[in-house]
Amino acid sequence: MRDTGPHPLAVAALAARSVAAREPLSRAAGDPWAEGELARVIAVQNLRPEDWSEALTLLDGLRERGGITGVHQGLHCQLAYATGDPAQAEALLAEYPDVPAPVRAALAVDLGRADLATLLPAPKVQVPDGPGRPFDRLTTGPVQRRGHDRRITSVVTTWQPGPELLTAVRSLTRQTWTNHEILVVDDGSSTEFAPVLRAAAALDPRVRVIRMVARAGPYVARNAGLDAATGDFVTFPEPDGWSHPLRLERQVAPLLADERLFSTTAAALPVTPGLVVTRPGLDPATPPGPASLMLRRAVALSRVGHFDPVRAGAAHEYAERAQAVLGPAATMPVNGLPLALTRLGPDDTDAPRAYVSAFRRWHAHVRDGREPATRPRAFAVPRRLRGETGARAYDVVLAGDWTTAGGAGTAGIGQLRALAARRQRAALLHLDALPHLREGPRDLDPAVQDLINTGELTEIGLADDARARLVVARSAHVLQYAPDQPSGVRAQRVLIEDAVVVPAAATAAKRLFGQWPLWTPAGPDGRRQLSAETGVTVAGLDLPSTLDAAQWRLDRRGPRADRPVVGRHCRGGPAEWRRLRDEVPESARLDVRLLDAAGSADRSFGRFGPPRSWLVYGPGDVSLRSFLGQIDFYLHLPPDDEPADPGPDLLTALAAGCVAVLPYRYAAAFGDAAVYCTPEEVPDTVRRLHANRRALRDQSARGAAYVRRHHTHALYAERVSHLAHPTINRTEGNSSVTSWHLANRQPGPGATDS
Repeated sequence: MRDTGPHPLAVAALAARSVAAREPLSRAAGDPWAEGELARVIAVQNLRPEDWSEALTLLDGLRERGGITGVHQGLHCQLAYATGDPAQAEALLAEYPDVPAPVRAALAVDLGRADLATLLPAPKVQVPDGPGRPFDRLTTGPVQRRGHDRRITSVVTTWQPGPELLTAVRSLTRQTWTNHEILVVDDGSSTEFAPVLRAAAALDPRVRVIRMVARAGPYVARNAGLDAATGDFVTFPEPDGWSHPLRLERQVAPLLADERLFSTTAAALPVTPGLVVTRPGLDPATPPGPASLMLRRAVALSRVGHFDPVRAGAAHEYAERAQAVLGPAATMPVNGLPLALTRLGPDDTDAPRAYVSAFRRWHAHVRDGREPATRPRAFAVPRRLRGETGARAYDVVLAGDWTTAGGAGTAGIGQLRALAARRQRAALLHLDALPHLREGPRDLDPAVQDLINTGELTEIGLADDARARLVVARSAHVLQYAPDQPSGVRAQRVLIEDAVVVPAAATAAKRLFGQWPLWTPAGPDGRRQLSAETGVTVAGLDLPSTLDAAQWRLDRRGPRADRPVVGRHCRGGPAEWRRLRDEVPESARLDVRLLDAAGSADRSFGRFGPPRSWLVYGPGDVSLRSFLGQIDFYLHLPPDDEPADPGPDLLTALAAGCVAVLPYRYAAAFGDAAVYCTPEEVPDTVRRLHANRRALRDQSARGAAYVRRHHTHALYAERVSHLAHPTINRTEGNSSVTSWHLANRQPGPGATDS
């Protein structure tokens, strides 16, 4: 039995936030660890009313087969309690030996076998009888006060406050650290909330209320508090939380001990208003994080700057900015038991993915000394974080995986620029391909993010209110496991660039964008395959792969070595590597070099690894440009069912001057731009051409010219523009679209003239 931590497919499913993303993990049934991980994913996602019951059923089955271990034992206990069966939770706790200690301790509290005080430091927390929710009645026994000449300011920002604010402020007045200033910064609440603010001020002479004229967001209020603070150190407790009496004392101790330290963080314990601790699939306490920052005010104002004035997520940005300026050791977590309680509820403090990617790219420039940290924001921020409302209109939205692994930016930057040159309002939308989430969410491709941050490219998110004439999904894969979240993006038409019909992707397109999609191939062979599908609507124009040929041009005056150098950019898994082993000959007369982009070669071949005569570069060993510069011949040996249309990897190799060696079925698409043979004919074909220097150079030039003529970003933009505006007279501008359309349109089931 295997117990090796989070399953990569579970990591991907949780990051994808969709029910569909569970399906690859469910196919691993038979592996008890994977089945337990599936139950964990279902429980943590909790996207449907029946999810907890479904996860519990899976774990019941595992238990019966004796296959449940480790954290899944804890999850089983948590789910039994959360679904209303405390007796079963008790029984499972007694049966299972490997329930993680924090989970066991939290369940003991919720089952009434232990006190909440066991999860927190002394002095003992108490919940006296009285009106109101248990959270708001929290108190502790007597504490030993401590005077000090260094002052701490607690900045509590609030808007439309209720009694929860009094709970938060009351806990701050009872801190052991007495040299303490408490600033309650009200973010423009209406006058009806003035009594609560007056009540907060009356709790202690150290409490001061600052009222903002109009609502500007919690981080603008924090900045006002930071400017008004008189303390040496400043912290920002939650306005509906509760701070343990030792919180300030323990958080400030490392700052007093080391003047080089900028900030500290502390753990918190999320609970319901009724003080229930158990959260199925999650550890009880949240680790020290940006929300609990205590920082040096002078250093903050002089070197790190103020909080980004957005509506959510700026604490995360600020903590990472401090590390970019002051180094990774700038922040120290205070380890130990939680020093605060936070209320479970809708979380509006998480930093959205687009925001994180944008600020991290700016932080990289700050770290390199190219940008000052204290300047006003120099990166893109989603509209909703800026407090902007109202729909935005676009002609075209390109939806794809814009991370480096996803590769949408390779051609997408040029395509978006070409669309802008045609005066099309264009934007990009990031959607993850599930395999790229196996190590968690990634930031966008740096080249793409830089252009977004400077304003050259526009990014939208599913949460934005956006109207588009046309949404183009770069492949079915980016829609197949799309998140199950409400989408504000609505389109008049949706295209999916793929020759393989994936029903789940079509359903996601309808759910996210409001329209059933048209399927759009890259060329005639893909169109032929789509036309054979029943009930599929095919767009009237193909959308070929494109690239900037000049970017890849390399000097090609002759062969690279005495032997023919053949190679391939490998992106797939075991199936691709096995096909290569069967079809690429092992011969001393050939130099075989392969770029393993996915890092899957070693595990695909087992302990003996790839054939010893091959040179296999792993991820990061060499750039794609450098790799293509090493080889004379680019081998393209696809599965028999793959459409014989030009793909981006093959076009990139041609643009770099490699001679493409293709199966015969590609001849209709490439003509004299490539050479054709069977796998058995590869050695003789490449040796013959390698021996003729002039013929090799001429073939290289024909391939590069083919890319320059037929696969430009401008052509893509022209066709997309016509698909976005189907009523426009297609004879406008370049008439090649009209003539191409009339010559190549193939009627088929559901085909439309787009």
